[in-house]
Amino acid sequence: MLKSPQISLRLLEDNDLEFLYSVENNADNKKYGANNDYLSKKTLEAYIKNSGADISVYGQQRFVIVLNNTSIGLIDLFDFDQINRSASIGVIIVNEYQNNNYGSKALELLISYSWNELDLLSLYANINPVNNISISLFNKFYFKKIKETLYQLNR
Repeated sequence: MLKSPQISLRLLEDNDLEFLYSVENNADNKKYGANNDYLSKKTLEAYIKNSGADISVYGQQRFVIVLNNTSIGLIDLFDFDQINRSASIGVIIVNEYQNNNYGSKALELLISYSWNELDLLSLYANINPVNNISISLFNKFYFKKIKETLYQLNR
């Protein structure tokens, strides 16, 4: 578990199925994401079952963002590249918890984890050009725009 004074990040657990299902299939979230596919509970159950594996096994690692024992979002590393020591980041904060700096706290924890625990050299974020909130968040951490939708941070 990764912790800051405000929030913590923990790996997915079996009891996260309903939360994961609601976030992954939320139409408001899909308008900004790269994947617009509906995800079944069966698919998500399999995903949760494998979520404790080392990032090198499945190329991804997802964390639940927790505030006072309440799940308020998800943040993940994916497209893990062991050779280039890089990964992409995605973050979602549920609507009622947005604009409270929780995304910043989660991103700060995940960047630290990526550098210090995984020894990554680069992180990427693929951000829809109309998603100004995400662009601001990643700019705050000095991600540089390298393509129309792609932002990069190097260690």
